[in-house]
Amino acid sequence: MLEGLISSIKPYFRSMKKILLLITAFASLNTFAQFQEDEMPDVLTIGVGAGFSSFLGDLTAQSNVSKLSNIRPGYYFNLERRFGEIAGVQIEATYGKLASNERSKVISNNRNFESPLLQVGANFVFHFDNDLVIHKNSPFSPYISAGIHFLKFDAYGDLKDKNGVEYNYWENGTIWNEAQGDTTSAAAQVYRDYDYETQLTDSTENYGRSTFAIPLTFGLKWKFTPRIQGRIFGTYNITFSDWIDNVKANDNNDKYLFAGFSLHYVIKKVDQEKKHRYDDVDFSELEKSDKDGDGVLDIEDFCQNTPGGIEVDNKGCPLDKDGDGVADYLDKEPDTKKGAIVDEEGRELTDELLAERVAAKNKITEERKQSFSEDASQSKLDEISKQIEKTATTNNGGTSISNIPLELQEADLDANGIISSKEISSAIDGFFEGSNNFTVRKLHELIDYFFEQ
Repeated sequence: MLEGLISSIKPYFRSMKKILLLITAFASLNTFAQFQEDEMPDVLTIGVGAGFSSFLGDLTAQSNVSKLSNIRPGYYFNLERRFGEIAGVQIEATYGKLASNERSKVISNNRNFESPLLQVGANFVFHFDNDLVIHKNSPFSPYISAGIHFLKFDAYGDLKDKNGVEYNYWENGTIWNEAQGDTTSAAAQVYRDYDYETQLTDSTENYGRSTFAIPLTFGLKWKFTPRIQGRIFGTYNITFSDWIDNVKANDNNDKYLFAGFSLHYVIKKVDQEKKHRYDDVDFSELEKSDKDGDGVLDIEDFCQNTPGGIEVDNKGCPLDKDGDGVADYLDKEPDTKKGAIVDEEGRELTDELLAERVAAKNKITEERKQSFSEDASQSKLDEISKQIEKTATTNNGGTSISNIPLELQEADLDANGIISSKEISSAIDGFFEGSNNFTVRKLHELIDYFFEQ
């Protein structure tokens, strides 16, 4: 088993592994804490809230009633996508009511209305926590936004009491069940029930009950955590209609204020480390790169790391004239007949060759068992490495041509085309440290290849 090999090659490896695990765990905790403390720009934020609206229209202009009586509650939804450090786009919706009430000794100036409000649209938002105005890690920061919204309304008036009797306003400021001057013995003073039961219409114009609005917002963000924010904001809404209160007294369109508080959750954040990972990479140079120098650019090279001086095709792969799947420079039988089954050296598999390979495998197994036994020494492994290096140099005529399978070449740290015992130890260390791409299966293959050299 792999553990037995490791214990024989590296007797002290178990204690080192424990130390590495402790260091890794500490580093992970430190990274997590840093993430919690290091504020990163919001990418996608969702928020809900509530507030109050205050209408500013023709009725309000002539009213002597406290403006507080015209305040109505509303509910707010916001979805924001932030682009970069400064700007973002919001999808926003507001649902509530608008209202206004007049009270005057001038009989004609005792109008009132209440309308449901549904407003949906998009905003462009500017954030001040952008490291230009305010530091992005600041827990408090202002923002401003403006946009275009669709607004739907439908004005109703409180014109009758609960018994269906119309209100009649008198010059002394009271309300009666009969008009002033037309009193009878049945005349009685009544009081408004503030039930807006009658849809309001104009006698001459059939106006639309929807319009557009431009919301102008100033707000303050309070970042409770990197993921949760509170926002206090005020919005001045300029509408494109003068009929929201069912009165068109001038050319000034109706407006209203909305002030509220909302809670926002940051669904996704920008990881600054990932965002700037490739800032120092010159992609134009990468497009021209030919790392193995075979004349085929890396972006078009299907066979990376081809040894120097090897002839390749237009895809960057070494030539294979007999089409047996083994490149010519590795092929010991370059003229294998078509359809023949070959080994990794391009030799046609025959009964004699298969018998030879079985015998070699048995020999390798025995050598590995002896070399990695509990009483094996590092000097013995070094001796085997020297023999392998000597044999490989003789067979390759003094060149450094590598026969190492592509998936194992990562272990050849000195790039001499030979796997040594020290390089096997390094590969095993890297496997446990997570610094290489080896698996248990590949480590076994690496050890087998060590004896096959």
